[in-house]
Amino acid sequence: MKNTAGHNAGPYLLFSKYLLLVCAAPALADDSVVLDKLVVEGVAVPGNGLVTPQNAPQAASVIARPAIEQKNSQNNIYQAMDMVPGVNTYSYDATGLFGGNIRMRGFNSDQIGVSIDGAPMNDAGNFAVYPSELVDLENLEQIEVIQGGNNTDTPMTGATGGSIGMRTSNPTDQARFRVQQTYGAFNAYKTFLRADTGYLGDKRFKAFLSVSKAEADKFKGYGSADREHLDFKGVLNLSPGNSITGGFLYNELFNNNFRTLNKQQIQTLGRNADYGIIPPNPNGSIPSDRFYNLSVNPYRNYLATLQGRFELMPNLKLDIDPYYNYGYGTGGDELRALSEGVPPLKAGDINGDGDITDTVLVYSGFLTETQRPGVTARLHSQLANHKLMAGYWFDYSHHRRTMPAVRFDAAGNAADPWLEDSSQFILRQDGSVYQNRNMLTETTSQSFFAQDDISILNNDLLVSLGLRYMTVQRDFNNYASESYPNNGSAKAGYARPLPNVGIRYQLDDQQQIFANRAENFKIPPDSVFYSSFAPNTKVKAVNVKEELSTNWELGYRYYQNDLSLTATLFYIDYRNRIALAYDPLNDIRTNYNVGDSTTKGIELESAWRFLPNWSIYGSFSYTHNRMEQNLQTQLTTNGPVVTLLTAGKAFPDVPEYLAGAALQYRNGPWSANLSAKYTGHRYATLVNDESLSGYTLVSFDSSYRLPSTGWFRDPMVKFNVYNLLDEDYLNLTAASGSSFTVTASQNPSYYVGAPRSFSVTLSTDF
Repeated sequence: MKNTAGHNAGPYLLFSKYLLLVCAAPALADDSVVLDKLVVEGVAVPGNGLVTPQNAPQAASVIARPAIEQKNSQNNIYQAMDMVPGVNTYSYDATGLFGGNIRMRGFNSDQIGVSIDGAPMNDAGNFAVYPSELVDLENLEQIEVIQGGNNTDTPMTGATGGSIGMRTSNPTDQARFRVQQTYGAFNAYKTFLRADTGYLGDKRFKAFLSVSKAEADKFKGYGSADREHLDFKGVLNLSPGNSITGGFLYNELFNNNFRTLNKQQIQTLGRNADYGIIPPNPNGSIPSDRFYNLSVNPYRNYLATLQGRFELMPNLKLDIDPYYNYGYGTGGDELRALSEGVPPLKAGDINGDGDITDTVLVYSGFLTETQRPGVTARLHSQLANHKLMAGYWFDYSHHRRTMPAVRFDAAGNAADPWLEDSSQFILRQDGSVYQNRNMLTETTSQSFFAQDDISILNNDLLVSLGLRYMTVQRDFNNYASESYPNNGSAKAGYARPLPNVGIRYQLDDQQQIFANRAENFKIPPDSVFYSSFAPNTKVKAVNVKEELSTNWELGYRYYQNDLSLTATLFYIDYRNRIALAYDPLNDIRTNYNVGDSTTKGIELESAWRFLPNWSIYGSFSYTHNRMEQNLQTQLTTNGPVVTLLTAGKAFPDVPEYLAGAALQYRNGPWSANLSAKYTGHRYATLVNDESLSGYTLVSFDSSYRLPSTGWFRDPMVKFNVYNLLDEDYLNLTAASGSSFTVTASQNPSYYVGAPRSFSVTLSTDF
């Protein structure tokens, strides 16, 4: 794909007349960002894909194709977003194949709605997101980041802290076959093949199919990542204004975990300490360093989408977007000790020695299988100065959580690491399958939504009024298992109107201001039901309320020929935060609404083309947040209730300062980008008694497009360096905002940052 950054545009070319459309278009599912843009002719917007002019009455950043294609082809989407203001992201290694995490304005990834072509990708039970399971960067057209809110038609029930929408690229108009090969440090490689049909049948149909395979070794210890991926997209043009677009994504990933370390372990064992390499004795005890090949993440998922666009009348359009999402796999540290013959359900003779008195080491993981169909439908119309949109979203998830166990051999190889061959499962004395958990959560979500974008004052003033009314019903069933022996079921229902109001005013041809107020919410994860079925529990009902946030924004935008600037002030009122804490009413430690917090700050983003082929990009974020209540907890089993002084303290892993800068060069076939991202000081515990120092990561990306010759069309070579200065840094281990370590005495653990790494990519079309 050719670079569309426009490297021949000089600083003295002026804007031609541009047109502001009547009002901002609402978001469509097949186009994560359908924002009316300032039309710039003859010049390219500075930023080379990191700045895309916005025209909506809310803060948003868009990473476009020119910026995405500069990245290492093995990278996940989090790594493509690392320069966006308000975003704090990291990956466990340089490639991104092992996973990572993201926070936005202090909210964790399980509080951010993530979608691909309008289909939700968050876990149906706990809303987690796993970036290495998503689309290949080669097939990604753009990423829209809404830092503080959501679009009115967002298909999410867990988006308290904003949303991330990915739009995949369309098939090309001309037939082509692309071959791309990447090699990198730590035996990393990726092979990517994509075939585009080009238009067929008088421009009626076009499609692409791509496959890729990527592998990489861990940069410390033993183990690797192996990812196989497929993307498909087809566009059928039925008639003018009527089309159907279909997409399919398949991903299979198997990787080993990195061992996390607390600060004391780093001092005594060193930063490169990892899981052990000596297989454990099944009849012995769990070694202190565990075993690398029994700490793995096997997972496969696929997503099927359709987007139907129909023009019912000249002024009435209909969108119908069904989808189906499936996921299966396990993960974490699967080495566990299982005692034979122990009530309540009594595992049988695991090691085959003729008795049921032993404690045996087994492979047992948190297995999850999810089936999730859904559909979004919208009607669009333009009446005078009103752009109207109304619709309905339906989503159902069948979320199965089990935990069987299998044996492993003398070399430490599990009999079935995917836990899908029932003939390998360990049995109880009665012949039934051992399960450490056995649960089913069925969730039905519905949303009715409407939006009116009103254009006033000769189109200079836009008033956007939106409303979602969302209902969610959770039906939870527990089947007797070793950890949760009580059979039973529970239900919980949630309903909430979510209004949003936005205003955008065009001051002149280059300047606009905007203001926005948005309501967001997140229902509790399905783990709130677990404690009701634990042994000797006192909990008989689920009393956890949904998390709520109100986001206020005031912003300014300036777009000129070679200079762009966006500034946003924000204030977030966050209520009913859910965390693992002590519930004094039921005398148990469980998921619980632990209080409120406030967050305020400023985000800046700018790009400047100071010479015809040179530009700079910069982003800056200041985020100040404070918890408002103290936290009650039990620090030891059956210990005294302790009130922790969290009131007035900052949330962990939320740096007050984030800053990014990039020096960019584009000249004919040459492209280069030197970037630096500063992540400031942040706390590691809820009481703020342990912290992490700030760090700066410098990266270098460059490419050169060779002349086409013979069979080779548009050949290119790309060179990427991650952590150019080989910075030592740590990232906090916290899978969600509810799993923060309370105090330093509990030894919060950290991921050790990846060292300097490089990759080289060769690609060509045929």
